[in-house]
Amino acid sequence: MNDSQSDQILRKFEERKKFDLIASLAIDAVGMASFALPALAEVSDVVIAPILSILIFAVHRTTFGAIAGFIEEIIPFTDIIPTATLIWLYRYVINGEKTMSDFAGKSDKKKKIIQDVLSQNSSKLIKG
Repeated sequence: MNDSQSDQILRKFEERKKFDLIASLAIDAVGMASFALPALAEVSDVVIAPILSILIFAVHRTTFGAIAGFIEEIIPFTDIIPTATLIWLYRYVINGEKTMSDFAGKSDKKKKIIQDVLSQNSSKLIKG
């Protein structure tokens, strides 16, 4: 992998990191918003919990995180815990090197698939 490819992967990783942080903060804000309606707070959590757990999974691709988010949201008076943001901290701050490595590996696999498809299509054009 040359320097420009590394720079491109690093730039895309930083974009993804920023997107995941914003998404995590938004997910936690929605989870905490139920405190705005004290009488309905815990009742609304029954509806919000599965939605937020799906969103956590969509952003972070972790079943454990999605389950933790669901449990945190469904247990009374725990809405203040910013579960999605804590998952983001774990992935990008505490475990950042592994997250970067996984991201780069996925990027390499995508490039390989694209190269294979292009080479197959070009050989069909030559034969065609």
